[in-house]
Amino acid sequence: MQHRPAPHRAARVRRGFTLLELLVVVVIIGIVLGVVAVNATPNPRSQLADDAQKLARLIELAQEEAQLTARPVAWEGDAQGWRFLESTPGGWRVMTRDVLAPGHWRQPMDNVQIVAGAAAAPGAPQRLVFGREAIGLPWRVALSSRGARIDVVSDGGPRVLTEAP
Repeated sequence: MQHRPAPHRAARVRRGFTLLELLVVVVIIGIVLGVVAVNATPNPRSQLADDAQKLARLIELAQEEAQLTARPVAWEGDAQGWRFLESTPGGWRVMTRDVLAPGHWRQPMDNVQIVAGAAAAPGAPQRLVFGREAIGLPWRVALSSRGARIDVVSDGGPRVLTEAP
């Protein structure tokens, strides 16, 4: 029996990753993180839209509260935030319970103005008042921040919408 030398292996057994493979993975991770970072930064316009949507839902709840309790509920807003008030025999009282407690905008507003439908005495703060009836007067609140504006509107019915003017 003749002893032959072991044939030369055509391919070596690979262990681990090559430098090129590692560099490709690092580049892919960098691209993904770059895309995530760009999308994760808050957009002022989307923050304004989120605030407007939140206000619309809160006002719908305030309208329901006024109907269920048979007492008027009012809304006031300024550059820092908002508050809901309930009518009591002694006058208006700030609501501090649940979701209708005073709140703050995600970013300060440049202007919060009740464009239509405000019930205010001269010198008193502008306020929207929601009565016991399901149908009220149409109203519009303009929210402005960093050059963008979104209106929260109602035609007097229970549905509250947001729209860009």
